Amino acid sequence: MAFKRKTQFFICFVIGKWNDFTCNEFYSLLSKRVRFPTRKRKITIISDGNKQNLIAIPNNFPQGNINHAIRKKIRINQKIVGVVSRIILGNIPKDEISITQMDGFCSKLRERISCYTRKARSFAKRKLCIEQRLEIFSIQHNFIEMKKGKTPAMLEGLQRKPLTWNTFFHIRLTTLN
Repeated sequence: MAFKRKTQFFICFVIGKWNDFTCNEFYSLLSKRVRFPTRKRKITIISDGNKQNLIAIPNNFPQGNINHAIRKKIRINQKIVGVVSRIILGNIPKDEISITQMDGFCSKLRERISCYTRKARSFAKRKLCIEQRLEIFSIQHNFIEMKKGKTPAMLEGLQRKPLTWNTFFHIRLTTLN
């Protein structure tokens, strides 16, 4: 998942096992949804310690336009015993390397969408169903749910007033030919 820290805008996601293919698919989608980074306006990516990120990020973003750092939790028997922060590319102040907001966002997902809970479930978790639930959640989070009087989309300048479920379900969609 990609999430803007400043505005809490939920940018994009990819469902599936985190391997080279899904990682590359995720960063390809992310590169299409954010403003093209330049040397003056770099994009900052803070990820967990998965090695697939080290290959996929340079493949999908121009060299020299990325700040990349990792924040990795060290666990022993499912208990967090330490945290490692490391700068991979660019120049990021060490105190800005954090994934706390992302962890909070994932907790929010687990609270609101039952298939993301960590309890064992008896139903199948089909990829399409999970993607559809997450798409609906992203609309609710970005365009409907307000925090301090504004939605994340309002903070991003994408809308002037929040959507309601009523306006969302009655929007006339155009068809693509």
